Amino acid sequence: METRAAKKRRLIEEENKRNGRGRDRLSDLPNDIAHHILSFLPTKSVARTSALSQKWRYLWASFPILDFSELSHGWMIKESKAREDYDEQVKRTVSSVLSYRHENSNIKFLRLEGYLKTQWFHYWIPLLVKHRVQELVLHIWFCPDAFDLPSLLECDSLRSLTLTGSFRYEPKPPRNQDRWQHPVWFSSVKSTSGLRKLHTLSLTGVDFSDGDLFSDSSFPFLEKLTLRSCVGKPHLEICCPNLKDLQVFGVFKMNSVDISGMRLETLKFTQCFGECCVNIFAPNLQTFYWASNNISGKCLIQSFPILRKADIYYPFTVEGIKIHSTVNLFSAISQVQNLRLSFEIFEILSERYFEFGGLPCSFINLKSLQIDTSWSKSHIPGIACLFKSSVVVHTLGIEIKSYCWPGNKWNNNLLDNGHCTEEQFWDAQAQTLSPFLCHLKVVKIRVFQNMGHEGVISIARFLLEHGKNLQEMIITTPRYYTKPLM
Repeated sequence: METRAAKKRRLIEEENKRNGRGRDRLSDLPNDIAHHILSFLPTKSVARTSALSQKWRYLWASFPILDFSELSHGWMIKESKAREDYDEQVKRTVSSVLSYRHENSNIKFLRLEGYLKTQWFHYWIPLLVKHRVQELVLHIWFCPDAFDLPSLLECDSLRSLTLTGSFRYEPKPPRNQDRWQHPVWFSSVKSTSGLRKLHTLSLTGVDFSDGDLFSDSSFPFLEKLTLRSCVGKPHLEICCPNLKDLQVFGVFKMNSVDISGMRLETLKFTQCFGECCVNIFAPNLQTFYWASNNISGKCLIQSFPILRKADIYYPFTVEGIKIHSTVNLFSAISQVQNLRLSFEIFEILSERYFEFGGLPCSFINLKSLQIDTSWSKSHIPGIACLFKSSVVVHTLGIEIKSYCWPGNKWNNNLLDNGHCTEEQFWDAQAQTLSPFLCHLKVVKIRVFQNMGHEGVISIARFLLEHGKNLQEMIITTPRYYTKPLM
């Protein structure tokens, strides 16, 4: 006999069924929309939904975004046998997911992170090829053996590859080898047709030795290339025909660099060069970033006629950096519209100013100029040298980021022996800097240190007095700094 509660529940269910409220509306969504919603969940949570129904099992078996980085906890296991068991479990999990995918389900994104081994990919790569993986992200941790991937990749659907290798420590390395070894080898690219269709390639902690690795024949469709902390190439040559974005960070031990690209728009080099020969040809470059790199007299950098933004940061020591090399670099970027210069480059410009009176080129398109400096006396002539060549600047930003000790010198006998003050120096430049002062409209000065800085007062007074069209000046100091500047 049906109870009153059971009858009430039955009537409610029948009413919901008639009104459509009892249906699983999420299951009725198209697969691509359901996949998009599931993509906001961790991969492990998506896998658990397969227990709900056959529909959800299909959604999981065809899910195009697989992120296995959640399984990368092996580094926390100290006991070797337990770590081996965990690694084997990771291998079985990844193999199972790839093996039981739906027949016609392509993989848009796959991330693997951990103690990956080359032999595992002998089984995984055919499955990735079968499901036409488009983006592959691999982070290999401290491999006991060298990891060589590209010779296994034959996937013409691959468009983006990110390969990161963590350094491996060798307590007793062979002679002429470092204790820290790069565990990932990147070779055999020419024989690997799958990589030739890449659009994006990022390599970190990789050892590559192929002398013609980044040629037009190796990566004819590559648009973005990023290299970080890589070794193995004393001569780096990059001439991919479709390359638009090139970023190189901490690639050491190079004797020469040759960059050529008609479509190259963004070029960034950070902490890469010592006494290195650098050749750059990029007539369509729009963004140029050069930080903590030496520049030798052997450099040949062609002009960038449509450059929009440049950021030049020299290291805190300028020993070995030649004045004429810096002048050549400035000539190459002379068409820039927005320029940022930092620290020790002004010492080099000061030497140029004292010896030749200024730069041989003018920044005829420069509208915005940003200066990062300690505002020491040795920097000020270099800043004046820059102002002299920047005749159409309308926005000037000055950031004083480090402490300048009282009693610092000009590094010029005439000024030092004459006890020249900063205010006297700037007043003497008024006529020379007249074109710069005529166009200047906005000045923003920011002080990062808690100190009374006479240099801020002197440059502010000079610009206020001689800036004929100056409309706005903003001086920002730390909140705890209360001494008035003016």
